[in-house]
Amino acid sequence: MLQGLYFSAQGAQLQSLRQDVIANNLANAGTNGFKRDLVQAQAFLPQAAEKGGVVRPDHLEKFPGGIGPHATFTDFAQGSLQVTKNPWDVAVTGTGFLHVTDGEGNFLTRDGRLAISQQGQLITRDHNLAVLGTNGRPILGLDPGVIPQITANGTVVQNGVEVAQLAVVAPADLQAMEKLGDNLYRTNEAIGRAPLDTSVKQGYLEASGTQPMKEMLELIESSRGFEANLNMIKAQDEALGRLLQTVGRK
Repeated sequence: MLQGLYFSAQGAQLQSLRQDVIANNLANAGTNGFKRDLVQAQAFLPQAAEKGGVVRPDHLEKFPGGIGPHATFTDFAQGSLQVTKNPWDVAVTGTGFLHVTDGEGNFLTRDGRLAISQQGQLITRDHNLAVLGTNGRPILGLDPGVIPQITANGTVVQNGVEVAQLAVVAPADLQAMEKLGDNLYRTNEAIGRAPLDTSVKQGYLEASGTQPMKEMLELIESSRGFEANLNMIKAQDEALGRLLQTVGRK
């Protein structure tokens, strides 16, 4: 019976984590370039096997070790493209990222809402992060009054002159990246030029990877699973209490 309590508690813990992750996905349903997170569950081996021992077929340790949360990972599937017709909006298609910096650290982002500072520097519109070029330095020397042409490989052209080229990069391991919030990622893995399937589309933005209807259905499913596990814990606790009372009378 105690083992049943542990299994139900594991299930409740898993569903609680799922609800937190799904709620964050829903909160970012309108965030350009956002990538949804998913919770990966893990089925545990019998207790004796987990400890490296031998499972005896006639012993309670032969029962599985339950199911619990294993890891949270990000779904980097391509989001749909939205037309904005803003010449400083760019959508990265494929597996690449824009390279940006706050002056102290470098980050990756899929949010292509860009702007020009008064000093002619290319920055992100929301957080004023400097956008890096292929030379690894901030992009300077732009004219705020001239509409640019941004080519598929990220080259910025003004008045027929190539001013700079956006650094469109990709990490060696997508799942090794750390989500920092504000659509930014950080990685300790090697960063290189993005694969050939990556391109830049001017006048577009990538929509959020969250599908609200799908997330709502998963949230309802997870809520019911959480409630079911809590009810099982309550039922087993009451049964255990009755058993102890019966034993106590004898």
